[in-house]
Formats: sequence, structure tokens, C-alpha cells
Amino acid sequence: MKKTLATLFVMAMLLVVPAACKTGPMISVDSEEVNLGTIKQGTKASAKYVFKVKNTGDSVLVIRDVRPG
Repeated sequence: MKKTLATLFVMAMLLVVPAACKTGPMISVDSEEVNLGTIKQGTKASAKYVFKVKNTGDSVLVIRDVRPG
């Protein structure tokens, strides 16, 4: 009886654990916020920053829209 319960438990864990480990697409950004300082209105000065984006999940990440916030 003990062997049967242990076997059932192991089999159940083999089915549940892989499903729980799947995360789907997950975005990771090097910095969520950047301070670009002060830029005077009316000047031709500009500011630039490149965000490094990485998919740290286990499936394809599709970015459909990007909006400044």
C-alpha cells in the first residue's frame, strides 16, 4: 500500500511540476525609469536613452505597441 501511494504521489508531481514551471513570455528591462535631466524649452537639445529589453520567459514574447509614459 505504501509503495502504491508513493508511486501515485511521484507520478502526480511529474505531471504538476512541469506545468507550474512554465512561465510564458516574460519581459525584463534593464531600467524602468531614466532621469534625462532638464532640457530647456525652445532649444535644439535632445535626449536619448536605449532601453535593453529581454525575454526571460519560456515562450515567444511579442511586443505589439510601445507608448511613452
